[in-house]
Amino acid sequence: MIPPGRSGLALLFWRTGIVLSAGLAALNLLVGLSGGLARLGLPVPSAALGVHGAVMACGFFGTLIALERAVALRHVIGLTAPLAAGLGGVLAWALHDALSAQLAWGLAACALVGLYVQAGLTRAWSLHLLVELCGALCWGVGTLAWSAGSLAAGVTGWMAFLVLTIAGERRELTQLLRLPVRAHRLFIGAIALALAAVLLSGVAAGGVRGGASGPALWWASCALLAVWLLRWDIAPRQWRSPGWRGHTAQCLTLGYVWLLAGAVLGLAGLAWPGGVTALALHAVLLGFVFAMVFGHAPIILPALARVRPLYSGWARVPIWILSASLVLRGAAIAAGSSSWLAVAGAGHAVAIAGFAAVMLTGVLRAGTSRAPASPSA
Repeated sequence: MIPPGRSGLALLFWRTGIVLSAGLAALNLLVGLSGGLARLGLPVPSAALGVHGAVMACGFFGTLIALERAVALRHVIGLTAPLAAGLGGVLAWALHDALSAQLAWGLAACALVGLYVQAGLTRAWSLHLLVELCGALCWGVGTLAWSAGSLAAGVTGWMAFLVLTIAGERRELTQLLRLPVRAHRLFIGAIALALAAVLLSGVAAGGVRGGASGPALWWASCALLAVWLLRWDIAPRQWRSPGWRGHTAQCLTLGYVWLLAGAVLGLAGLAWPGGVTALALHAVLLGFVFAMVFGHAPIILPALARVRPLYSGWARVPIWILSASLVLRGAAIAAGSSSWLAVAGAGHAVAIAGFAAVMLTGVLRAGTSRAPASPSA
């Protein structure tokens, strides 16, 4: 992916920036996962024990989303967003410098907002673009709330960043469908609830009264959005499709189910906080968000790396392993079993590593299956 009409120095920065951003995303993923496994009791050394969630949400997903947006817009300066996000992750777990990481992630969020604004000004404003822009703003609000001392409000902002970004992307794919008026209104209502939840959580983080209803609004917005996706998104209708289309449909549909499960658990956690709330967070961040990663990877890879992996039926196995391990995680919390919890954590890691292996194999197979060009060609 090379921006047209750029100088040699700009092209060098472009290519280097993409490779470096991808490398930082992968590094933050590995370190963040190791932190999560260590927290579940597995004998895994990790530098991210205390910042596992921040590294995963901002250092990995933030870098990945910002990189995809910068490549889509083919903007060299836009690489500031993924580079700052990836660097923030390294500052958080390698130097344990929370303030520097917060500044880097704040810069990344602002740069991502700038990318969305540029897309609106140079191309066209749309509902899905506004939703994604709001998601980037939530990233900044969550980081600001964390810097103010409220990790809970920070997590709400980071989740909203990921959920709204995905919601905007899925809404973009359904914009050509003739949806009923109530579908349009319910979608906007879900987004409005999510934004209100982030705002109220941020207000509570600042010590102002009136923000206690933030968590309830957040989980209600997740429930409404999950129902909307299951009812009107195109993925559930393509469940039995062959190849990558069916793979994406199954991953996304299961992800929507996990988003709904997370919302129900989150609302229950308001009455019974503790393990239920933690399970709700992971149902969204693992079950929903990683399902989106699994499902969209065959679509994003051709855009980022200019290679389309060959399909394999094994690609559908990791999402089922991930779902089964999340169910086991819930059972372990209910039974109070630390050993089951460790096994569930191992299942999470196997699912993610297994999907990465399947995609790498698909890319290698795609490379070797290409016939050599003839001299005339």
